[in-house]
Amino acid sequence: LITKPDIDTGIQATGIVQVVGLALDANHDGTMDTSVNGKDAITPNHPYRFWVNNNFDRLAPDADDNTNYEDDIETDSVPDYDYSDFSSRIIPTMRDLQDFTRLWICGITTNALGNSLTNYAVTLSWDDIGNPNTNNPTIDLFTAADTDGGMGYLTNASIASLQANSFESPYIGRLSPGKSIQLNSYFFGNIWRGNYFIWCGVSNGIGGLTLTVFDSHSNVLAKAKTYIQLVDIKQMYERWTVGDDANTAPNSVAQIATDNLPTGVRPFQFAASGNAVPYILYVHGWNMEAWEKDRYAESAFKRLYWQGYQGRFGSFRWPTDHGFTGQSLINVMFNVHNYDNSENQSWHSAAGLLNLMERFHSVYGNNVYVLAHSMGNVVTSEALRLAAQNGDGQLVNTYVASQAAIPAHVYDATVTSPYLIDYTHSAHSISAPGHPNTPNIYGNRLTNNVAAVGHRISFYNVNDYALNADAWCFDQELKPDTFIGSGYYTYVGSTNDVAPWNHFEFAYFTADPPQTLDIVNNLNDRYEVLAYAANPYSTALGATPISTFTRSVDLSQIWPSDLVHPSHPFDEHFYHSAEFRGDYWQQQDYWNELLSSDAFNLK
Repeated sequence: LITKPDIDTGIQATGIVQVVGLALDANHDGTMDTSVNGKDAITPNHPYRFWVNNNFDRLAPDADDNTNYEDDIETDSVPDYDYSDFSSRIIPTMRDLQDFTRLWICGITTNALGNSLTNYAVTLSWDDIGNPNTNNPTIDLFTAADTDGGMGYLTNASIASLQANSFESPYIGRLSPGKSIQLNSYFFGNIWRGNYFIWCGVSNGIGGLTLTVFDSHSNVLAKAKTYIQLVDIKQMYERWTVGDDANTAPNSVAQIATDNLPTGVRPFQFAASGNAVPYILYVHGWNMEAWEKDRYAESAFKRLYWQGYQGRFGSFRWPTDHGFTGQSLINVMFNVHNYDNSENQSWHSAAGLLNLMERFHSVYGNNVYVLAHSMGNVVTSEALRLAAQNGDGQLVNTYVASQAAIPAHVYDATVTSPYLIDYTHSAHSISAPGHPNTPNIYGNRLTNNVAAVGHRISFYNVNDYALNADAWCFDQELKPDTFIGSGYYTYVGSTNDVAPWNHFEFAYFTADPPQTLDIVNNLNDRYEVLAYAANPYSTALGATPISTFTRSVDLSQIWPSDLVHPSHPFDEHFYHSAEFRGDYWQQQDYWNELLSSDAFNLK
């Protein structure tokens, strides 16, 4: 800065002006815009909104893979925001880093502070020191491992490892109402702790995070403020449900879920908006309790957030069975109908999803996008077929079928070897039937649902553990099902019959006459037959490339290399739902691909 000339002497002076400030990546695009009215501008009326770190990211066992992964478990002694090593607050896993965001201190350097600690004190507070305002939030502050304050703590394995190491990237402190944190101290090397930090939410609230520079007489020399609002993550996305009890038929109309909410947190629903806002709806798969459905949805939300997604997000819950842990013989025998019961529920849940799609279309127009995982693709595919049958027009812009647990033949009847089920394959000490027992009633059953969706994309993995010969394929081989003490499904025609194949029955072990299942005129009977009786001939869509979709994306080309099993990559149980599990740095390319022009085209 150069002053104006002195009016008497004409002498000018020079000086350095330090413009101090706090920066947050408000639009979460990975770039800090420190300009006054830039993309990351924050005001009291438009605070930076982030979630409290109240889940449980831990190293947890996977029964199928017989190893441990960083995962989100149901509960532990303390949530992530209180995790410690008994002496100090630490970050429990690298996975937990997706619950942290960045803070930059701008305009302050070691040179600006001078060489004496007694010159200045630099603090962070909620501007309520000694007089706590309980409306303010609480955060935990850590030194950033990224020397440039970048996103490497999330996107780079090596930097993430350093960030989760309390010796390399130490804990600075907890900032709660009425308290402050001093950032220059002899406890910190070189007096000044640095300009780059990461932090997570500890408790809900909204307040002004305040940077203050005091001189040695406690005079305020500089002050800067930014505004933060912390909420439970269930206040950031919608949770729709048609029921979660696997023994109860799903509702035909989806409702906002009211369960699993922290005390004092109300069910969340977005305010009315113009239809220019994109909405991504996630539909979960099989074998999930309600808390798992929410955690997968929340992982999806967080990972889309870190990809810079600016639209809305919601989940659709349906009543799958759960409790199937591992593919040992005893689990298979004692849960023999777990999967097929859930498949029956998934077909019936389509009506409720259709109802929600129609509702969304009236609000968001052509900006509805659906991501379905595993058996969730039965729900989604059938909902779109019903929409096409009803003449609803295009309800969904783009549908991504990820690791879809549905026969590939429903979309492409031309699929042939090597993507046909081997009916001579035995598994779990159970003999294979040797051949299908029913005709192939699946051919092109869902092809016409294209009338209800602009683009259909398949994300597939030919080595998918859950869809392989010992798992999904073997379950399909064992159809028609037998229910001990009751009866069995059967087809009384020939496997060479032509359509409409209306010869399915349920035969009782008693003298009662068999129940005829009318798959032509009774939709409930057709769903029952698809779930319990009809043998598919093709492998699952999620393990099969097909040509009838807009695009088929090979996940083996998206994920980081599988160095554990290079000769048979991505064949572990983990990879059937890897995008929701593990660490962000491992799975960031999946979510980038989902938003790219190859899929949702929302980048």
